[in-house]
Amino acid sequence: MTLPRLPLLLVLVGFPVVLSCNVNDPKPGDSPVATCAGPSAEAGPNQTGSPGSLVTLDGSGSAVCDGTTPVYVWTVESVPTDSAVDAGDLSVADPAHPTFTPDAVGAYVFSLTVSDSVGATSQADLVVVNVSSSSGKPIANCGGNLSAELNRRVDLDGSASSDPEGAALQYSWTLSAKPDCSALTPADIFNSTSAVAAFVPDCAAVFVVALAVSDGEVWSDPAYCSVTVGSGNQAPVADAGTSTALSPCTEHHYELDGYGSYDPEGAPLTYEWSLISAPTGSTSSNASFNDRTLPNAAFAWDIPGEYTFDLQVNDGTQDSPPDVVVLTFHDVADNAIPIANAGSDQSITHEPDCSTASYVFTCEDCPEEDVTLDGTASDDPVDGDDLQFHWSDTSGELTIESPDSATTRVVTPSFPSERNVATVRSWNVDLAVSDCADTDTDSVTVTYTCTGTYSP
Repeated sequence: MTLPRLPLLLVLVGFPVVLSCNVNDPKPGDSPVATCAGPSAEAGPNQTGSPGSLVTLDGSGSAVCDGTTPVYVWTVESVPTDSAVDAGDLSVADPAHPTFTPDAVGAYVFSLTVSDSVGATSQADLVVVNVSSSSGKPIANCGGNLSAELNRRVDLDGSASSDPEGAALQYSWTLSAKPDCSALTPADIFNSTSAVAAFVPDCAAVFVVALAVSDGEVWSDPAYCSVTVGSGNQAPVADAGTSTALSPCTEHHYELDGYGSYDPEGAPLTYEWSLISAPTGSTSSNASFNDRTLPNAAFAWDIPGEYTFDLQVNDGTQDSPPDVVVLTFHDVADNAIPIANAGSDQSITHEPDCSTASYVFTCEDCPEEDVTLDGTASDDPVDGDDLQFHWSDTSGELTIESPDSATTRVVTPSFPSERNVATVRSWNVDLAVSDCADTDTDSVTVTYTCTGTYSP
């Protein structure tokens, strides 16, 4: 609530209110009648409202005793700092129910006194109207990119702008960017506070206009439209790439992509990248580019959040309309753990030959065998990060030929066999899959069954 203003009084003469007062002596047998103590003011219950919506005060609960026409005196005690409401803004159509339209968010305090015909006046009663807003931010629409002719008026149409609650809009047109060849100033936009504005371009190049709208409480984000002023040469086309949310593992020197830019006549292009906005707390600026004139300029972002860039290209004669790309860099703390998948268990069988001499059987060793392990089903489904692989055998008996590849050949050791005896050896091979921050593991079992056989 703001500090009270000096009271502004509005004396409103209302309609007769006849109240029963005990002015005659009671007759024998009559029930006692309460004596009227004098005028009493009742300013009504406290209320809530929203900016731009009519509020009706209610003093109808007030009373005078003599049956005369009551006199209502409403006083504006205080209003929000940025409000222009005063007593002159209260309607007088119904003195007991004056109305006003709040023009700002905050507390509006009114007092009411009531007087009778002999000048007896009630004590003041206060009512507070708390005005708040759940207003959504309005949306500016500058009407789309335009083509124009040199020294011909260009009409700018923002009438498609809107407010979620349907509030009346205020408009503000500005020249967001102008070419070096132009001498225009903000004053050269005609009707800059109207839905439809205009300006006259003074050179053949690309101008950028911005429109912001307000619903009386909050301003929209600006909308940008380019005006390409022709000179016979077709303007080149800038392509800043696709807006996207990037993985938490994205490098802090991120390479932008302007290679989709082109000139209709095939002229060679020069490039210029600019940082339009960065998250609150970021110290990044145009100085954070390694070279703003490269089609694949690298940008050093410093904190997670949303960064907006634009790209303009020039064909040696004209600048292109700027193209905007929005890149969202996530905090590594939001990284999703990848999923390791070592593939199916592997089985090997072998039957080495056995021979006999003097009833003693000798069997060949179970030879080295190899299997291929496949971890390519591992994935990072949330972030889509590049993955690093590492295979390991805790027994130390296996030979893993490519331990840091998604697939690898694994060789078992040889071991003795026995006639008609199934000798089973098994090894667990672990797969660790990592992105920039987290690791997941899975394992696969390699089982080798070897039985010596004798054929007389």
